[in-house]
Amino acid sequence: MPANFKNSVVRYCLFIAVFSQAFVLSSGVLPSADAAAPCLRIALPEIHIDDQKIKLYQQAMEGAGLCVQPQALPQIRAVLDLREGKIDGVLVARDDLPDLVGVPVLHGDVLLGTLNGYLVVRDGPVKGMNDLKNEVLGVPLGATWPEKLIRAYGNVLKVPRGANMLQEMLLEGRIDAMLLDEYSLNQSGGVPEGYQAIVVDQFELYSWLRAEFADFLPKFDAGTAVYLDKLGY
Repeated sequence: MPANFKNSVVRYCLFIAVFSQAFVLSSGVLPSADAAAPCLRIALPEIHIDDQKIKLYQQAMEGAGLCVQPQALPQIRAVLDLREGKIDGVLVARDDLPDLVGVPVLHGDVLLGTLNGYLVVRDGPVKGMNDLKNEVLGVPLGATWPEKLIRAYGNVLKVPRGANMLQEMLLEGRIDAMLLDEYSLNQSGGVPEGYQAIVVDQFELYSWLRAEFADFLPKFDAGTAVYLDKLGY
């Protein structure tokens, strides 16, 4: 093979290699350390939804190096959307969230507070679960935290449509008592007149992310801590 032909082939191959590398780099096919991180869709409960709090939350997360898109969602809707991948995390949820969503989720290390679980029953001799005899006890359909409390109690009615329906049924006399967490009880009107709320459980509250975003948890924690500090918690 003539030397000048071999040299032409070598030059042509080198040109193709250099051109291909330049094309790959310019098209962004190769991973880049500067690639933009995702903007995480985070559910916020009603008490954290107003223009000032949303702005504070976004600023706190931005300062920690995260982009977030806050979304106002009640607890039941947040659980469904988290399960279906429509959101990436929640600002605050009980420590039984993994049982509710049924997909891998991880909580941060920042404790946002504690939440009581209540037995709501008429004023009188009942001071705990062990004092119930044959009262009809209503619990929210799908709630996991009451399961250990009602395991040994036979007269339980699991009620759909959440706390508001339980309150309505209690006042109508269709149930004699109900189990609700503190947040749900407050959102549905509080303790009715003539009734008492007895603490029967307590939960820890954390921020949560779907497991595929585990690498962002340290920044998520840092932003959550700053946000709580700005709110004076």
